[in-house]
Amino acid sequence: MSEIILKVLDISTVLRPSNAHALVLKEDGPRERKLALIIGAHEAQCIKLARMDYQTPRPLTYEMMANVLSGGGLHIEKAVIYDIREGIYSSWLHVERPDGSVFLVDSRTTDAICLSLLMHFPVCIDEELLERERLHGISDDGSCYTVSVNNVSLDMLKKAMDDAVRVEDYERASELRDEIRRREKGNVC
Repeated sequence: MSEIILKVLDISTVLRPSNAHALVLKEDGPRERKLALIIGAHEAQCIKLARMDYQTPRPLTYEMMANVLSGGGLHIEKAVIYDIREGIYSSWLHVERPDGSVFLVDSRTTDAICLSLLMHFPVCIDEELLERERLHGISDDGSCYTVSVNNVSLDMLKKAMDDAVRVEDYERASELRDEIRRREKGNVC
C-alpha cells in the first residue's frame, strides 16, 4: 500500500444541507490531486480553529486529547485515511508508546486532521483510495469540481434525488435512485 501525504487546502462556505461544508485536502507532491470531505459545521469550525492555532478559553475535545497523549508519553506518528463508506471517511491513528511499540486507533478523519494540525504529524491516504475518490473536473479558479458519489451520505443522496425530480432532471434522478437502492440493500463497495 502506497501512502500519499495530504494537506488541508480549504474549507468551503456552507453547502446544502445548510450545515455541510467541503473540506478540501491536497496531495503534498507533484501531482497535487485533491480530495473533498463533506463535513458538518462543528467539524469545520474545529478545523478552522486548529488551522489558526486559536487558543480557546477551555480546551476543545481534540486539544484535550492532545494533552492526554502527550501527558501519557504517547506520540502520533501519522494518520492514514483508509476507507470511505456512505460519505464517511475512516482513519487510523498510528500511535507510538514510550517503549517504541505502535498501536492503531480508529478515528474520525476530521478528528485526526484537527490533531494533526495541533500536533504536527502527517495525514496520509492510501493512493488507490485517493485516485478513486479525488476531485474531477476542477475549474480553473478551483471553485467548481465533481466529487465521487461515495463522498455523499445517503440522506444527501435522497435530497439530491428530490431536487433532480423537482427540476425534471430525470436521468440524474434515476442514477441517484439506483445508488440509494444499492446502499439500502447493503451492497456498498
